[in-house]
Amino acid sequence: MKQYDVVIIGAGPAGEKCSAYLATEGKKVCLIEKNENHIGGTCLNEGCIPAKLYLESVACLGKKKYLESLGLSMQEARFDMSVLKNKKISLLDQIRKGATLGIKKSGVDTIFGLASFVDEKSVHVEGEIIQADKFVIATGSIHRPHPLLKVDKKQIISSDEVFELEKVPESILVVGGGAIGCEFATFFNSLGVSVHIAEFTSNLVPAEDADVAKTLKRELERKGIKVTLSANVTSFVKNENSVEIKMETARGVIEASYELILVSIGRSPNSANIGLENAKIKSEKGFIVVDEHLKTTNPNIYAIGDVIPTPSLAHVAYNEAKTVAYNIINKSQKEPSKIIPFVTFCNPQVASVGLNEKMLKKQNIEYVVIKQFFKSNSKAKIKGDDGGFIKLLCDKESKIILGGAIIGQEATEIIHQILICVNQKLTIQDLKEMIFAHPTLSESLWEMVEK
Repeated sequence: MKQYDVVIIGAGPAGEKCSAYLATEGKKVCLIEKNENHIGGTCLNEGCIPAKLYLESVACLGKKKYLESLGLSMQEARFDMSVLKNKKISLLDQIRKGATLGIKKSGVDTIFGLASFVDEKSVHVEGEIIQADKFVIATGSIHRPHPLLKVDKKQIISSDEVFELEKVPESILVVGGGAIGCEFATFFNSLGVSVHIAEFTSNLVPAEDADVAKTLKRELERKGIKVTLSANVTSFVKNENSVEIKMETARGVIEASYELILVSIGRSPNSANIGLENAKIKSEKGFIVVDEHLKTTNPNIYAIGDVIPTPSLAHVAYNEAKTVAYNIINKSQKEPSKIIPFVTFCNPQVASVGLNEKMLKKQNIEYVVIKQFFKSNSKAKIKGDDGGFIKLLCDKESKIILGGAIIGQEATEIIHQILICVNQKLTIQDLKEMIFAHPTLSESLWEMVEK
């Protein structure tokens, strides 16, 4: 039987970072992961990293017409899915090896296998009992199954199987118009695939404000992507080379056939089969219940990352990991940051931070909206895409910047400038007094307040 100060279950972004923070402070730490090839968790292996690599691989194809207008011939442009798949494997191996080396250098013990709580102070892993004073659950999430469309990994796939494709399909139905669905729709559309997004709610990227969602729908449709909102797939039939579906919409029933169906309706917490009840840990709808300091209903066990009901984002997991490490080491307890940037890497990109209009209305906060369209930005025109806008949401009286959103080129980068404004409680006047370089996309932030 082995004894540790802290045992962390799950070596994704949350668990990996938390183990490093604790080991640096002199704690004896054990990190448990199901197998060696899953170091880095969903983010590295089936999520953020491979998805962004795939999007980057087709970025220039999305600008083909504009590049040709500048004199660059794109006639010989070809795409080989198998080459991209091999590049993905190589990149992930490289990052995973670096993460594994970092874990070893920090002095953290690593055990591979499925962990399950035996009682409040011990877990069972591959025939061995591991005990600790404190535990951190960071088991992440799994693909959320569709109530009707069961993934067969051939004709009906999840985002995991996209990275295993050897050839580009002729047509695809993307079920789910959130961040994951919109990103993959952009990827396939850039390759000339006939893409149809079916979103159950009345807006794409439902967490974003209505004006952002409306603009995204318009821009995707301009690229040739079909978008159906308030859509519910009610039946399907598999054929040898296609899947026929029936879909109920606000405008009636749609019947169509697709070579491939991608189910992207989000992810569910990976909390089953880890013996939560044995450790007196409460969960609701699969999510582990935590307090403001990320403690579970067992005061010696914390939970972080996708397994708790906070935004399922790697950067949120990093912050929660740092918070829990601090709370384990110190007598004083702190809460994780609530100011979180949300980013979607479709084309156009979407990003937001701080309070949005729905939140402000719910909290009865009087606010003003300041908006600047990229059509008036020189750099946007130089880059060949001046669609979208930046908007700031400010307190009506104090003019303190409470939040903001961007849809357009480099939105996922520029949003961090608004993050700083919100975090430091800057005002519109503070922005006015700054100098932004010209020509840049970022100077739209200055232009919008100078009007």
